[in-house]
Amino acid sequence: MLFDWALASVHHLAVFSLAAILAAELALTRRELDAGAVLRLARLDGWYGATAAAVLAAGVARVFLGLRGWEYYVDNAFFWTKMALFAAIGLTSIAPTRRYIAWRRAARADGDFRPDARSVSFVRRALWLEAALFAGLPLCAAAMARGLGM
Repeated sequence: MLFDWALASVHHLAVFSLAAILAAELALTRRELDAGAVLRLARLDGWYGATAAAVLAAGVARVFLGLRGWEYYVDNAFFWTKMALFAAIGLTSIAPTRRYIAWRRAARADGDFRPDARSVSFVRRALWLEAALFAGLPLCAAAMARGLGM
């Protein structure tokens, strides 16, 4: 029981951290970006990826090592919807990450680098799409916790 609580706690903390990092990326891209902001954004995105990996690892551990067991999850429609949302968020995050990498290279080469407004707008749209998809995760989790989707 204590182990299951620990798995759930790690999973939830990682999910909330992921949401906070996404919010920070949105906040940073709200204004014009200079080289320093680009470097902060790239660093944040690295944490985003590491935290997403922690969410996934803790979630997989909950499925296979948690009290409910994998049988609870395998036939649950909300579980699979949650997995599809998480995958869609991950796929959507690829485009901003690629931009951040390119911007970071440019910022390191030129201290006066500023990404163009169109590129920043593209990244913000992708981040907002991630946020919209992210909103579905707790809805699915709440449904699963109540035994729905079986």
